[in-house]
Formats: sequence, structure tokens, C-alpha cells
Amino acid sequence: MKKAILVLSRLSSNKLLILFVFSLYFLLIGHKLMRLGIYGDGIEYANVARNMADGLGSFWKPYHDDFGYLVFHEHPPLIFWIQSIFFRIFGDGPYLETFYGFFMGMLILFWTGLFWQQVRRDFQCPDIGSWWPMLLLVPLPIFTYILAINRIVNTWMLLAIIAAYLAYLSTVKTRHTVYFSILAGSAVYLGFIAKGPVAFFQFAVPLLAWLTLKANFSKALTATLLSLVTFAVILLATFYFYPDSVKFWQGFWQAQVMASLKSVRGSGRPHWHLLERWISEMIVPFLIAGVFMLAFKVPFRKIRFNRQSRFFLLTALAGSLPFLISTRQHGRYILHSYPFFVLCLAFVTENLAVRIESVLTRKNVMRISVVIFAAIFLIAAIVSMLYTKDQVARRKPFYRDIYLQKIKLPQRIIVSVCPKDIIHHDWLFADMQRFYRSSLTPQMGYEYLIIAKESDCNVPQGYQRINREPTIKYWFYQKVSP
Repeated sequence: MKKAILVLSRLSSNKLLILFVFSLYFLLIGHKLMRLGIYGDGIEYANVARNMADGLGSFWKPYHDDFGYLVFHEHPPLIFWIQSIFFRIFGDGPYLETFYGFFMGMLILFWTGLFWQQVRRDFQCPDIGSWWPMLLLVPLPIFTYILAINRIVNTWMLLAIIAAYLAYLSTVKTRHTVYFSILAGSAVYLGFIAKGPVAFFQFAVPLLAWLTLKANFSKALTATLLSLVTFAVILLATFYFYPDSVKFWQGFWQAQVMASLKSVRGSGRPHWHLLERWISEMIVPFLIAGVFMLAFKVPFRKIRFNRQSRFFLLTALAGSLPFLISTRQHGRYILHSYPFFVLCLAFVTENLAVRIESVLTRKNVMRISVVIFAAIFLIAAIVSMLYTKDQVARRKPFYRDIYLQKIKLPQRIIVSVCPKDIIHHDWLFADMQRFYRSSLTPQMGYEYLIIAKESDCNVPQGYQRINREPTIKYWFYQKVSP
């Protein structure tokens, strides 16, 4: 162990700090990777992806179950299709959703660091490793929380960074404007079929680069127009070659957009909830930067709000302001903007990062300390992941009364449920589809029956109980052959 620490301590300061950041990331998310019972929406999305992997439904007709969502219009289909690939490769294990989120988080950190390095090279900034914006992003409470519950925004955040990166290149690079503009427009289209109209904020990136980074106006305008035309051409081609896509967007418009505009869904929180949530999230990287400033004796005058930080701040605001003034106030809605807010802060405090790297380069004791902390984080992450394996985080009645009792059911069957309100109120329809591929109905008479034991529901004659006591809420029955 001592020899390994000494070998690792000989790595460059940049590599050591990246190792530290990824070990911290693993520590913060590791204990959630093998738990059971993620957020209900996350289970619902996994069902659509798994069913797509099984050949049920199609890209423009995503299927969830026989009674709730024959066509799942709640979200555009790209992310379900991406996750369906993981189901095809890795099978249908109970931890796939959380490990998928862990993998998305790794890619998000990589692309955030890549964007940071690209801007620094383009403007001849001092060489600083990509670890700094990664370190400021990882401890955001919402970051590792959302990644572990399989929300749509996990993959959308990655697509948002890639699209903004390509839009930036289309304006700042001296060559290949047409090439990068077409790629940027294509990336916006992918974001659109992943999350909807919120992807359009990336069209503003070239003009924001002109305003803040002194990019050429004609090039910024050309890049914007080319990306818009590219998006429009791909969208119209999709409508032409895939008629089902038109019907899907009509359903999505009614299920999501119109419902949001009418405040039918997504309301109920104070109007400035998102601003309060933003403050509670961003205070964490601000505090980290402040602690490091004190520890490494960096004076406040070294903090500079330069043009790169202004660019990322405006990009972040372009992605988040529409939600800040809307009636839909959920913290996850602006998750895709947090990497840009963090990149803004990283550029403001870049002199602090320079100081940290230089100290590590000169002092071997500090380098060894970083390796030791990274090793401790990795070991603690692995131990906590194994310790919390199969612990139930949400919806304990389903897991204790059905899933963990190892009940075997035929696939793609319909199960009767009484009372009917537990089907959706308990998210029972999502859990039964995820683990048993079963659709639920309040109609009686099917071979299998689930009853809430505290209800007034009666068990029809000819059924035998198949789950064992102790149970929390559900009794599970099967018809007995005469």
C-alpha cells in the first residue's frame, strides 16, 4: 500500500487532482448505486427503455404498459432509446438505472473539463488542469442526487454541454465554421428529441460568444443561422420519413407543453423556488473556493470576473431564465445550467487553481496527502456501496411484500389490483412493470391479484395467497386450479 501511494504521488499535479475528484465523486454517489427503490419517475423511464430494448413499442411510439401509457408522451424518446442500449448490453438487473446515472456523471465531468480546457487554449490562459471545474461541480447536492434516480435530465445535461461546446467552436474557431455549425444544429436537434424546446437555448451561444469573447459578429450570425437551418432540415426530414413522429409531438404538446402553459402540472411551489434552490446549490462550490482561498492564502484581489466567466454566466442564464420566470419550479429543470454556472466560477477563481497546482508540484507531502485522501474515498465508496446493497430507499411495501420475497410471475401478464388508487398513488404500476413486466388493472378476474390488506377489498373465491408474512401493505394472490 505504501509503495502504491509513493508511485501515485509521482504523477503530475493535474493527474493527481483528477484522481482525487473522481474518488470524491465515487464517494458521494457510491452508497446509492446498489440500493433498491429509486424515485418513481426514474423507474417509469427505465420501464420505457427496457420495453424498447425488448422490442415493445418503437422510437416514436415508446410503450410503458397496457393501461397507463400505450404511447408514452411524457418526454421525447431519445433518452429512452439510449438507455435501451444499456439494457440490451447489460441485461435487466435491478441496479442498471443507478449505474447508468453514474456513467452519465463521468461523461458530464469529462465534457465539462474538455470545455474548460478548450476555452483556455483558445484564449492563451495559464495552463490549469480540468480538475478545477470538476471539483466545483461534483459536490453540488443536486448533482449526485439526480444521477442516482434516473431522471431524464441526467442524459440531457450531457447533451446540453456537448451542443453548447459545438456552438462555441462554430464561432470562435478560425476555420471550419460551417462544419461546427452543422454539428451544433444537429446536437440541438438531439437535445430537442431528448428534452424538448428547452434545448433551444444553445442557439444563443454564438451571439453570447460575440458579446463576451469578442468573436466576429458575422461569424456568430452565420453560425447561428446555419445551426438553425440544420435543425429545421433534420426536423422536417424526420416528419417526412417518420409520420409517427408528427403524432408523437402532437401528444407531447398536449401532455407537457400545454399542460405547463396552463399550470395544470408542475406548479404548486413558490414562484421564486428555483432561485432559492440555485442559491442553496451554488453556495457549496462558493464555500469550497472560499476555504481553498484561506488554506492557500490567495488574496481576494486575485478573483477576476473575466470575459470567459461572463460567457459561461450568460450561457447558464440563457438555459435557466425561462424556468426562473415560469410557473414550473422544480430544481431539476435547470440542472443542465449548473455546469455553465460552475465553469463561470472556475474562471473567476482560476488564480486559486494555479496556486493549488503550484503548491502540489513543489511539496511532495501535499501530493502524498492527496493520494491518501483519494484512496480513503475510494475504499469508503466501495464499502458503503456493498453495505447498502439491497437496502430499500423508497416504496418499501412493494420490495418487502413482493420483490424481495422472490415471487416468480409469467412475463407480460395483467394483474388485478384492489383498491385501484394504489396502482398510481403507490407507483405500483411502475414497479410491477419494471421487475415483472406486468400491467395492472382494477378489473377483477385475472389470474393474479394484489390487495391492500388494510382496505375493504374482498378476496374472491378460488385465490390462494403467494406472499408470506410479515408484510407491510400488500397481499398477493394467485388463482388455484380447480
